[in-house]
Amino acid sequence: MKRSPFRKGKADLRVVAAATTTEIMLYDEISWWGITAEMFKHELDAISTPNIDLRINSPGGDVFDSLAIYNALREHPAKITTHIDGVAASMASVIAMAGDETHMAENAFLMIHDPWALVIGNAVDLRKEADLLDKVSGSLVMAYEEKTGKTTEQIQAWMAEETWFTGAEASGAGFVDEVIGIETDEPAELAASFDLSIFAHVPDVFAQAEPEEPTIRDLERALRDAGLSQIAAKQYIAAGRAAASPRDAEEAGERDVTPEPVQKFDLTAI
Repeated sequence: MKRSPFRKGKADLRVVAAATTTEIMLYDEISWWGITAEMFKHELDAISTPNIDLRINSPGGDVFDSLAIYNALREHPAKITTHIDGVAASMASVIAMAGDETHMAENAFLMIHDPWALVIGNAVDLRKEADLLDKVSGSLVMAYEEKTGKTTEQIQAWMAEETWFTGAEASGAGFVDEVIGIETDEPAELAASFDLSIFAHVPDVFAQAEPEEPTIRDLERALRDAGLSQIAAKQYIAAGRAAASPRDAEEAGERDVTPEPVQKFDLTAI
């Protein structure tokens, strides 16, 4: 897959330095299609101000890149204040725990859940992956426990349910130290820059309009993402359209339509 599951574009990591405080804006996914640990660490190591404000609006991403970012922040000598501006979901919520202080807009959201993985293999491979996921989950629980002071059982229960917290709820659970008041009850608009439907229990406030009908160009891109060449993708689409035309005509009531012979394509190299 070459494009993000959250439909986000170019990576967005901005660093603005002032006399005593440097602001880092982590407004993107973590790793594959967004901000990598290497990219983040490179910028972080160049910061010498005594204070860092890390502003977060992220749906999460890769576990290990996120843990590397979390640990790099914990080791940095500056005072770190993390700010949840829109959404800190999945591994972005772990990064938010790295702050000496964690602030959250009252209309923002924080979400924690059990880690996922994609694996292809036999039964032994799948069991190994399940064991690894248990270990990864344990490392995330540690980060949440240290911040909140809650029990392992409570954290695990929240993670198992894919729990979404408002600012007030996150504060009550110990995830944030201060909730920043705003003048609207609407969810932070920044969070709308991501398609969060990949998650199971997204709050209704993040409901998005139905996506536009895919075009032939979209289908061609999807086939090329799957590994087909441009020529093979075009041939595949042409063959499908040729095969569908007689059926579409029949469904429209044109029973006397004689189908054109479907052009043959050699797709054995796909």
